[in-house]
Amino acid sequence: MDFGGEHETVERANCSLDEALASPAGHNHRLSWLHFEGDMAAADLERLGRVFHLHPLALEDVINTGQRPKLDAYRYSVFACLALPVTIDDEPVFQQVSLFVGEDFVLSFHAGSHDVFAPVRQRIHEAQGRIAQAESDYLAYCLADVVVDTSFEVLSAYNDHLETVEDEIFDRNGRDLIGVIHDLRRRLIGMKKILRSQSEMLLRWVGLDHGLIHVDNRPYFRDVEDHARRVLDLTEGYYETAGSLLDTHLSLASTRLNEIMRMLTLIATIFMPLSFIAGVYGMNFNTRSPWNMPELGWRYGYPAVIAVMAILVIGMLIYFRRRKWI
Repeated sequence: MDFGGEHETVERANCSLDEALASPAGHNHRLSWLHFEGDMAAADLERLGRVFHLHPLALEDVINTGQRPKLDAYRYSVFACLALPVTIDDEPVFQQVSLFVGEDFVLSFHAGSHDVFAPVRQRIHEAQGRIAQAESDYLAYCLADVVVDTSFEVLSAYNDHLETVEDEIFDRNGRDLIGVIHDLRRRLIGMKKILRSQSEMLLRWVGLDHGLIHVDNRPYFRDVEDHARRVLDLTEGYYETAGSLLDTHLSLASTRLNEIMRMLTLIATIFMPLSFIAGVYGMNFNTRSPWNMPELGWRYGYPAVIAVMAILVIGMLIYFRRRKWI
């Protein structure tokens, strides 16, 4: 995309590298923005490096995706590596976004396959605000801002997930959630590491002493760095919330186990005298002996023993109720 100056914006989508380089930047104060989606051939990257005087080490970082957020300043350009969070199959994944900022060009590389910078292109076509002045560092700020703000959308899903887990924890018939909470904490701690590096990188960008970074645009980089810190604070807050939910879940599980053990203990206590009576009357001795239990020969011996057992059970239940054990 070429824009700025007195001419209208020119955009070419899905074009070859030859077509993209056909209109070089720098004419009539125009700014060229070349955006590449997906994997790119090493030969094409080398060609871009020759045309725009890009450092070979930075080109290697573009090819080898999965880099941590970083910022490198070179003589003719500034290279920034950003982490774009996306959700694939309910799993957070960071896709690399690489930016080269030159005097009259911006090159962006996205390792994913979806159009992440559509809002920026729309602003360029509408020529809204400062972006119409065609400053490369301001365009880089706009691209970085889109990457950082995408994190808010991803984190909102985690907020909903944490609320669902919290509701299930207080459901007495709920499932065991220890594995679910541990998985949440594992994802959040991974995001926290990447987002902390990104926040530190953007903070360095704010104070970068380079001719390609205009003084008037530094407040915008400070704003996107503030957004990055807010994203990091949210992630750390959700991580702590997940830890609190885990402690609550374990505490409730322990409380429920104690309730079960208390009920089993009460039941065992009630049956202890009944078992004793049944055991005594289960001893089969010679009924003709004068030392044998006389109750064995009673006509109403069995109902009497049952009545004694019932009275014991009722009495123990009343006692337990008064002691507030049940």
